[in-house]
Amino acid sequence: MINEWNTRTCISDINTKWKKERPTHTTNTNLTIILFNVECLNTHTDDVDLILSKHAPHLCLLTGVGKATEKMPVFPGYTAITQAGTNSFGGKAVMYQKSLNCKVVEKETNFILCEVETTNAHILIGVVYVPPGTLPPFQIFNKCKNRQFFIFGDFNAKHTTCGCSKNNTSGIHLFDWLEATGNDLILPTSSTSKRSNAIIDFRITDSSQGWRSQVLNEATSDHWPIIFDAPFAIDNSITYKQTNWPVFTFFLSNIHQYWNSLVYNLDIDSFFTLFSTFLNVLQDRCSSYKPIKNYRSPWPPQLIFLARTVNKHRRDYRKYRSQHDLEKLKTWRTTVKPP
Repeated sequence: MINEWNTRTCISDINTKWKKERPTHTTNTNLTIILFNVECLNTHTDDVDLILSKHAPHLCLLTGVGKATEKMPVFPGYTAITQAGTNSFGGKAVMYQKSLNCKVVEKETNFILCEVETTNAHILIGVVYVPPGTLPPFQIFNKCKNRQFFIFGDFNAKHTTCGCSKNNTSGIHLFDWLEATGNDLILPTSSTSKRSNAIIDFRITDSSQGWRSQVLNEATSDHWPIIFDAPFAIDNSITYKQTNWPVFTFFLSNIHQYWNSLVYNLDIDSFFTLFSTFLNVLQDRCSSYKPIKNYRSPWPPQLIFLARTVNKHRRDYRKYRSQHDLEKLKTWRTTVKPP
């Protein structure tokens, strides 16, 4: 930039060279989905925020949300659809980017089904929680017949196919249903549980062709998050302008003497027009246009540290029920939320 400024022929030349237009071409990216059993969202809000900030999925499907379904935390750039569960481990949420067209098709206890618009198809995305000792809601799954559907969640289904040591009733019925309907099961390539080698979070679908999945070794829940890459395109043409303000300020502070001298050689209107135009193009020169899906306001590091510390002491108190852990939790709660 300094080189370009020093070799300028005139200010108008710089204004022409540095001016940028917002991109108008259409670019598509594959639909990305994250499935995560948070085991109470109120104690793992920082985990979800970091995952969204790092991976920026189009959809984030949460199970084990708990009481947070009553008052969902706000995550910048995302809209949430929630549904309560039948027990404290239930509760689901479908979070989707605000630029994505998504509408609810069906909501029942322990189940949410949404229709998502992609550039090449309208597909059904669902999230389910099956309480232990119960069967999956096959009557709801059957409503997706002859449609492209993808249902994610915690099925509490144990089957040797999923790396479990033995089958349970839910697992047997689920695999019988898959065989009878011709639907498919997509399993991650590695364990999704931190406590065993079993795959306990997965997806059922009418077709698994073109899908890829990866288990993310992140977060503090007992379940690993899973990211899915789908063979459906999402319009990525909407952009936002990201400006490097420190560079803008530094450059302007180094050339202010030029403008101080120029102000005496021009009339007020001419100077104002020239200088305001230059400020606009200088911002363009210090900026780049990025996909809207990357636009988020991340938590500052000190706030993340506070949230993680409070969550740690809350988990310690729930586990050990000691007076020492209770006092620590109260102290840190007061730090985060003064009385």
